[in-house]
Amino acid sequence: MTTAKKILFIISSSETAFWLSEVTHPYWHMIERGVEVDFASPEGGKVIYDPYSDPYFEHSVEREDIVSKGFLSDKALVAKFETTLKLKEVDLDSYDAVHVAGGRGATFDLYPNKDVAKILEHFWKKDKIVAAICHGAVALGNIPEQIRGRRTTGYTLEADLALQKMFGASFEIPYYPQKVLEEVSIYSRLGNDDPYVIRDGKLLTGQNQQSASEYSIVLLSMLTGGSPVSSA
Repeated sequence: MTTAKKILFIISSSETAFWLSEVTHPYWHMIERGVEVDFASPEGGKVIYDPYSDPYFEHSVEREDIVSKGFLSDKALVAKFETTLKLKEVDLDSYDAVHVAGGRGATFDLYPNKDVAKILEHFWKKDKIVAAICHGAVALGNIPEQIRGRRTTGYTLEADLALQKMFGASFEIPYYPQKVLEEVSIYSRLGNDDPYVIRDGKLLTGQNQQSASEYSIVLLSMLTGGSPVSSA
């Protein structure tokens, strides 16, 4: 009997929040194919999603996100956001991959972070999948030597500056993913809202929330060792 694959999702504990689709889309793609998923955060317990990522919020920028709508309609799933594992207490050997979700909160507590560094180092040394999307890609700055010279993407500096201009001086972003990644890796990007995913060996990165589904499909393919695409 084949043992089910298992993946650890790292989500920010910061009150500045994580981005909903960067959890719900990967979650859906994983569990649909029998992959087990656990949520963990630096502090453990409750995590908060950005209201602008909530498809039911009046000013949401993700109003058509039916995956997140489905997730939020299930009370048992929503309850998972109240009981995330604490990063320090996670048994890393029981997982086949790690996924770091984004949202502005990631720039507050996922980098620099010794616990996140330890986790990413563990997966890297075990030749397991290390994946991060959007602002979550800033977490890769915790393992600079491992990603040095690798191809990466993540939320663009241009988009971050546009957000800060829109929301004003109080909209803090302590670390810009693009700047952190450019220091050690070969960073590239498309338009601010264009889906863009880069795979470099066992390293996977997605540029933004618009990449959530494409990123998830590639992650699932990497995890299961198969691809749904056949080319002539």
